[in-house]
Amino acid sequence: MPLDGLRAWIAEVEHKLGMRTRVFLVLATIAIGGAGAAIYLAIDTRDDVVSKSDVQTLQDELKSQAGNAAPTGSEVAGLEAELKALQAQMQALQAEDEASAGESKDSGATGTGNAPEASDGGSGAADTVGEKAPGQVESAEETEKQGKPSG
Repeated sequence: MPLDGLRAWIAEVEHKLGMRTRVFLVLATIAIGGAGAAIYLAIDTRDDVVSKSDVQTLQDELKSQAGNAAPTGSEVAGLEAELKALQAQMQALQAEDEASAGESKDSGATGTGNAPEASDGGSGAADTVGEKAPGQVESAEETEKQGKPSG
């Protein structure tokens, strides 16, 4: 009978050894797969690496584009002249508007005072484009469009 105890003990040891072998094989397979993936990624990274010459080329291109984007002195002077011309034109239009507003107030002072006034200083009587308020002076462009001699 003592032989039965030894057989049971050896069967238990074989069972534990079989389990350890299986676990070791699974871990070895995982380690080999991980090593293969690491080698693949290392080769792929080496192919995609940026060299110092690539960086230098990109820096040179960036500097040349940045140099082309800055306005030159003549462009700045031209833009300043255009700005001054536009400011002068705006002042002339404002003066013309003020003069026409003053003339319309002088000639149309007989109203009852109930007419709405426009927010731009006009009389407010002309609501649509092309209509003239009583006493409003036509501009030289409108006179030429209608075929009337300007005077």
